[in-house]
Amino acid sequence: MTFHLASIVSAFFLALTSYQPALASANTFTAKPVRLGDNLLSILRQHGFSEKEREQVLAADKGLRTLFLTLDTRYLVRRASGEIELRMFDSQTSDAFRILKKGPSVQAQAYKPNYKISLTRVEGRVYGSLLGSVLAKINSNWVATRFMDAYVFDMASSRDVARGARFWFTVEKKYEAGQFVKYGEVLQTSLEVDGTPVQKRFVRYKDGGVFFSAQDLSDEKPFYAPVEYIKVASRFKPNRLHPITKRLQPHLGIDFELPVGDPVFAPRKGIVVRYGNNRAAGNYIVLLHSNGMETSYNHLHRIDKRIRQGLRVSAGEKIGEVGCTGYCTRAHLHFAVKKKGRMVDPVKYIKAYPHQMQAFLEERVASN
Repeated sequence: MTFHLASIVSAFFLALTSYQPALASANTFTAKPVRLGDNLLSILRQHGFSEKEREQVLAADKGLRTLFLTLDTRYLVRRASGEIELRMFDSQTSDAFRILKKGPSVQAQAYKPNYKISLTRVEGRVYGSLLGSVLAKINSNWVATRFMDAYVFDMASSRDVARGARFWFTVEKKYEAGQFVKYGEVLQTSLEVDGTPVQKRFVRYKDGGVFFSAQDLSDEKPFYAPVEYIKVASRFKPNRLHPITKRLQPHLGIDFELPVGDPVFAPRKGIVVRYGNNRAAGNYIVLLHSNGMETSYNHLHRIDKRIRQGLRVSAGEKIGEVGCTGYCTRAHLHFAVKKKGRMVDPVKYIKAYPHQMQAFLEERVASN
């Protein structure tokens, strides 16, 4: 018995000492905040990369040229004898990159982080704007706007939320090499709208997902969502300062912010009445539907090769891909709805999910 106990103790200490180097290696990374005005080039310069080395990094992977950094994301730095490693994380996508400088050699490539994920719950009350009230509880534009996305189809505006209305949500916190680097998806939400708590759950679907409650299935709006991931960059605004022209110019649609190449779907059975390219809209498509309404899709990266004037398409059929053509600052789909010759607010006419998710959501509701 004594022999076995000694063996167990010896094995325990052997395992403990063998684990320490890995733990020490993970702790050699330091998390650094992205500061106001930072971009990839300025961060590389701060960490001793010469102009030539910065150019080598950008040339190594085209994804680094579109790396999007915000103040609520951190990056990792590891310094060892004669080398420095940076790990960069895109604030709004799953993209991540490892950059290594070792002597005169510079390498950069995309990689898949081994995130450890924890959940945190945030709760509060609305005083002032809804967005500002959420930001007062968690200093992250990403998280606050994701919370707003959950209710974009439930409110004509945030003014529908009364002063003192309660809200709460749970959100993922992502850790790499033992360091917090970014927030992930908002998974559950609750918000008092007209005095009644409206709860939403994020339902993942393929590479996307939507905020959903069982009541959404009874929504009788005529159109399905044209995308599989609801991330709203800009809503219908009759009076808006255009980000490029800097002129007061109405924004007569809704912008879904998505990566280049994400699919765009017909929201209802319809006929292609126009398609092509122009200076402002870039690559575009216009569909006429059986209810007499038109829907349009601007800034497409690619129009499906089958599209032609007079083509009949079905609800949920892919018609193009998200892009950034025409007047555009970041990849998105500008989706607009015309009724009786007038542009109308799309959120009043589209469901919270695409056509291809309906059966999937019905099964989830039935199983619960």
